[in-house]
Amino acid sequence: MLPFPEDLIFHHEHIWVRRESHEMGDRYRIGLDAIFLQDLRRVDQLDLPNEGDEISQDEVCGLIRGKEMKKMFFAPLSGEILDVNFELHEEPDIIREDPYGVGWLLLIDPSDPDEELEYLISGEEALEWWEHELKTRQRGPT
Repeated sequence: MLPFPEDLIFHHEHIWVRRESHEMGDRYRIGLDAIFLQDLRRVDQLDLPNEGDEISQDEVCGLIRGKEMKKMFFAPLSGEILDVNFELHEEPDIIREDPYGVGWLLLIDPSDPDEELEYLISGEEALEWWEHELKTRQRGPT
């Protein structure tokens, strides 16, 4: 069994992407994986972009604050933000409880998915990468 849903595609900074078909074309839901959230014992606050904002692949697009640390997250794809998960502002720790479901962050209309998706990790490669990342973190710094 995979440690994450098999339909996810990953950015190397532990941001997941899920393609969703809509009548106006494909949209992409974005969230944080369990490895990203591992360092945060709890999530106290999220600084997210706004609906209508444009984000660019590999650029910082938000900040997650925990009790003892904060972590930036990066845009896995470029595009316009269509929806923001405002439930996370009221109950930010939902993201830790269900990072691949109700803990999603953003829904975007991608500007160039065919080009940018090539830089993300999916399928068996994603599983191997994810497991390597988890083992590396468990070992700690060398």
